Amino acid sequence: MATNYLKGEPLELRWRSSWCEHQARAIPSLFQSQADTLGDTTLYLVKRDGVYQPVSWQTVRRDVETLAAALIARGVQPGDRVAILSENRYEWVVADLAILHAGAASVTLHFPLTPEQVEEQLRDSESCAIFVSTSQQAQKVEAIRERLPALKHYFSFDSISGWTPLAQLQQEGEQLLRDKPTLVRETAELNHWESLATIIYTSGTTGDSKGVMLSHGNLLANMYACMQVFPPPGRDYVMFNFLPLSHIYAHTCDHLVAIALGVQMAFAESFDTLAQNMQEVRPHAINGVPRFYEKVRERVMQVIGSKPFLRLLGGYARKKGMRRAFGGRLIWAISGGAALDPQVAEFYWENGIQLFQGYGLTETSPVLTGNTPQHNKIGTAGIPFPGVEIKIADDGEILARGPNIMKGYWRKPEATAQAIDADGWFHTGDVGEIVDGKYLRITDRKKDIFVLAGGKNIAPVALENALIRNPYIEQAVIYGDKKKFVSALIVPDFVQLEEWAHQQGIEYASREELVQNPSVYAFIAQQVEEAMRPFANYERVKRFLLLPQAFTFEAGDVTITLKMRRARIIERYREQLDSLYDTERV
Repeated sequence: MATNYLKGEPLELRWRSSWCEHQARAIPSLFQSQADTLGDTTLYLVKRDGVYQPVSWQTVRRDVETLAAALIARGVQPGDRVAILSENRYEWVVADLAILHAGAASVTLHFPLTPEQVEEQLRDSESCAIFVSTSQQAQKVEAIRERLPALKHYFSFDSISGWTPLAQLQQEGEQLLRDKPTLVRETAELNHWESLATIIYTSGTTGDSKGVMLSHGNLLANMYACMQVFPPPGRDYVMFNFLPLSHIYAHTCDHLVAIALGVQMAFAESFDTLAQNMQEVRPHAINGVPRFYEKVRERVMQVIGSKPFLRLLGGYARKKGMRRAFGGRLIWAISGGAALDPQVAEFYWENGIQLFQGYGLTETSPVLTGNTPQHNKIGTAGIPFPGVEIKIADDGEILARGPNIMKGYWRKPEATAQAIDADGWFHTGDVGEIVDGKYLRITDRKKDIFVLAGGKNIAPVALENALIRNPYIEQAVIYGDKKKFVSALIVPDFVQLEEWAHQQGIEYASREELVQNPSVYAFIAQQVEEAMRPFANYERVKRFLLLPQAFTFEAGDVTITLKMRRARIIERYREQLDSLYDTERV
């Protein structure tokens, strides 16, 4: 008999390793316990003056406590909200920890947000203060500050005219702590398991974003679960962070887990320097999204394909190239944020890289399930993490329950009641099934599954993954609700396509002209036909629009973890998509 219920192992809210042990009731007390134990050892690796330099626990504690003291002195109260609008950098984690030590909650804003989006989230959260990284981010806030009466304090990591720089705040805090050395730690002790730790706004793939309230207990439960499943083999273990710390995935699984494990975390300089930074840091573990792992695979295969002697080496060259791409010491690679193509996972495992797919949401802190070294089934989202229960509802929706489930949506009690039922089950909005009695497989977003005019159900994610697996297709969005057949929006991989066009002698003045070329369209049509071959005839993409520009976060097309905001994209292109159905013949 098929099961519709899974339960993870008991959650151990205690951690012990050869270099540290702790049992904390709030994040600041955990941090202080670790700093007491680990002292002068390295917590962060930060690129300065062209070289990765170590930053010790004691240095981080000093920076956090002096900043927290300044926040308290300037009137930040326990329970207040303080926003951070910044790219990933050392100051980001210092600000986040300082906010928590002041008894407040951080509101982590994604750095590419527009001024209008920043305004919406600052107003909704009623943030009393904000940290920005650069003048570019400051300009967004300055454009809207007159419309935000609750926002009283303006702090910056860089030196910006009209803003109070971090260095000045820390100087103020240092003086305050000379007079009141226990101020920060006493304030931090006011935090408890149920205290609000952060508000993170959802990516809004199916509608407007909502502020997810996560308590210290929510985050700690997920941190301890992650540690229980992936314990590091030694103190010199290095994690590598490049995903946005403003997103719950990196917020918990990089930022907070590194602190709880007592290991080192290195910050990537930027997305453009990932390959170089991995060679410099040589990490043991990395959290990424599917597109990142796909791009690494493509780059390695392009290098091998361009050198005849490497092609002759076959599998040996692939394994060597994959290992070298990550710096040569990688133990674990984790994929989350979106569905991982099983063929990508198989490629990594075949070439010596342990790549594990996980699953979760902002509302679940985030991890619900994941493949592990002991339990791994490619094509699934793994088993429930410790403390987590999973249930499949009658309509196929995945429900989850556990200590990592959010407190609720900020100032949205009705939305909270719709998401979390009377029995404590959180309704994820995803559809899935249980495989082999213990693994969860995600089918699609419940709201994304649509029905063709003929009554057949279409799950778009599987079709989109099949399309972007093709080297000439970068992005794809499936369409066809209540239509006679499936169509798609396709963004080509312009690096590959332009190289092909050059080989074919096709001339063009712009990408708009390139995608309108009949030969190019026919070539992509061949790629689509090949990608659709494994699917039933009614599932296959019959027609498509070829677009000259990519879907981007800045345009509101994708989330910060590169998931398509399908409803918004379709609404923008609906008229053009509907024109694909103007003629009857397919």
